[in-house]
Amino acid sequence: MKKYPVLLWFLVVFTLLSLVILPGHGALAGPKEIKKVLIAGGRVGDPWYVFAQAWAHFINKKSDWLRAEVVATPGLTGNAELMRQKPKQYLALTAFCVFAHFREGEFAEKRGCYTGIRFIANGPSMTQLWITYDPNIKRPEDLIGKRVHIGRKGAANTPDHMAILRKWRILDKVKLVHGGFGGGKNKLKDGLVDVTIMIIDHIYPRSFRKGAKIAELETKKPIYYLGMSREMLLDLRKEGYSTVPVRIPAKALDPKTQPNELWAFDDVVFFCADERMDPEIVYEATRVIYETAGQWSTWHPQGAHMTKTFIPAMPVYDLKYVHPGAKKYYDQNNIKIRDLAELLR
Repeated sequence: MKKYPVLLWFLVVFTLLSLVILPGHGALAGPKEIKKVLIAGGRVGDPWYVFAQAWAHFINKKSDWLRAEVVATPGLTGNAELMRQKPKQYLALTAFCVFAHFREGEFAEKRGCYTGIRFIANGPSMTQLWITYDPNIKRPEDLIGKRVHIGRKGAANTPDHMAILRKWRILDKVKLVHGGFGGGKNKLKDGLVDVTIMIIDHIYPRSFRKGAKIAELETKKPIYYLGMSREMLLDLRKEGYSTVPVRIPAKALDPKTQPNELWAFDDVVFFCADERMDPEIVYEATRVIYETAGQWSTWHPQGAHMTKTFIPAMPVYDLKYVHPGAKKYYDQNNIKIRDLAELLR
């Protein structure tokens, strides 16, 4: 039997001893302590609840030490409320409108201003524009004297809808009717309103579909679209509203009833944590999101835009609102955090 050189034996013995004896190595170091985190997901069946389930699945599969479980809530505002109440236990998904109006204004005053929401990663879209059966409604001034359906009183998105009408200088010249998106669909179909704000299906950057509500409305007659301007939506965003401009190319929704390019706005839904959440947990949760880019579409169609371009894109481009744990991950990996509005031009 061939003898190994003395030096080689020495190296083998030293390696084995270092794994067993030396502090911080091998078996002596032991596995990392398992930590658990909850994810506030919203109502069961909502897109963000599905995204929350996907996030928990990926964390449990890809992390050696972090475990996650999803908790259902009344909605995106409920997610933020729960995270505020238990900031060191919950991650969440919430909407830009909740984030914006929790920070300032009448909405914040009613609920108590919550300044602790911090961005982790971009998530589902919630892109909105005005729809009508009336082909003669083409400009904001065509709404004067009309019945206009907007969000429920006290809802997080309603101030955005009202701010748009105010910018158009017609807020006091229309009859406002309040309700949810489903209510707007029903009232438009029944002839109780002339125009309603509506969510459309949107996969970043520019894949658009009408969605189930508009498809139902079109069983009666064609739907027409009223867009906004990018400049106005950007101005409103600077004022604290959740109006990320979205360019919809001509004919993207319908070759006949949407002949021209339109601008809608996206009330972005994003992954977040309270500023008091353990940065190590947020770092790991961010890592899992980014490193599973391209794998989210099996959970929800909008998962198709969970790419390395769009994951680190913020609805409001201000790095002070990025959680330190998320920022550390992005910085260490030379990942640029971008303004979502610039990617949707």
